[in-house]
Amino acid sequence: MHPFFASSATPLKPCDRHSNPYHGREVLRFAETTTEDFTRYCTALETAGFALYFKRTLAENQFATYTTPLFQAHLAFYPALGEMRVTHGSRSFLPPTEPCTARPIQTPTLTQIKLSDIGQSDIIQLADGSFLLIDGGVDNEVDRAYLLDFLYEKKPAHHEKPRIAAWLISHAHNDHIHLCQEFLLFYADRVEVELFGYDFPDFSDDMVTFTKVGQQGRTIRWQNRMRDITRELFPLSKRWEMHSGETLHLPGCDVDVMFGWEDYWPQEMLGVNATACSLRLRFEGGKTAFFATDAWFALCDQMALMYGDELKSDVLQVSHHGSVGSIPFHERIDPEVVLWAYPLDIVQTEKADATTVERLYERFGKHPYCTWLLEHAKRHYHHSETVTLDMKTLEIVP
Repeated sequence: MHPFFASSATPLKPCDRHSNPYHGREVLRFAETTTEDFTRYCTALETAGFALYFKRTLAENQFATYTTPLFQAHLAFYPALGEMRVTHGSRSFLPPTEPCTARPIQTPTLTQIKLSDIGQSDIIQLADGSFLLIDGGVDNEVDRAYLLDFLYEKKPAHHEKPRIAAWLISHAHNDHIHLCQEFLLFYADRVEVELFGYDFPDFSDDMVTFTKVGQQGRTIRWQNRMRDITRELFPLSKRWEMHSGETLHLPGCDVDVMFGWEDYWPQEMLGVNATACSLRLRFEGGKTAFFATDAWFALCDQMALMYGDELKSDVLQVSHHGSVGSIPFHERIDPEVVLWAYPLDIVQTEKADATTVERLYERFGKHPYCTWLLEHAKRHYHHSETVTLDMKTLEIVP
């Protein structure tokens, strides 16, 4: 820990502290804070020898990262909540602040890939032909091989192997992380991975309330396995510990981290879905896509409060496979295209020349937030088929 955070001279006193030795960091929450408090804290860090790495304002929320050669501190201030959070610890990878300058060879695309089982798996082919992968689904031999085949089919001819510029994992649930892990174990020599991004809390403490027998142990194994696989098989790949407000600049696409477990803590987290990270992708042609991943009800409501109309996006990957959500959240995103992760309770039907998705409500009851999407969004797709969108026009790509 940097001496600044152990000093009694810090400008504000946190109302909550969460120490996480597993990750070598600490999270602080400050209640009833103002813009002036955020500025004072930034000034105090600079006085203590920290240098500003990046700063941005997004929908009146303020974010900043400060570094020394050995330490870093990330600040997030949310006026709508009157709260500020500071995450600090040892220096690690931080996304470059300059836009990517790779030579473009194509228009970026977004693919929701076909799955044979429940999960979420999305592939963005970037402007230079490399890939951004988000999550992956549960593992099975069919989906694992299909993903590899897809990457080889779409890669540019001059790339010897598919180049994965970044593989981002939203949270440590098996239907989001397992396929990724097994794919890496089976095909480590068949792909190049430049960066892995994820931000899991330490599931061995009592931060998350697990409602099912054995779930905590399984989640700890998922967490540790991700770390071990990436260290052993991809020792040269970067590891990005994602925090809200950060942006990863990729060829033709910027990835904004919009929400993570640190923003919801210390409220009660019922299960791993409360630790899900949500992302927004901004494409060079002006189109946007929002990945809610498995953000639970309260997380969706909090994002709507924090960001308001800044959430507006052309594409929405609906939260938790379509079984949770929030009308205020959906109203602010107001998508044209909805991606429903592989359904246990969704069927696809054809109506005229447009594909729609209808809910079978017998399983969960009729959800008004899903009905809102079905009534307001024009196009709907799910994991029973592979669908690729041109992210300049939103047209389907063969």
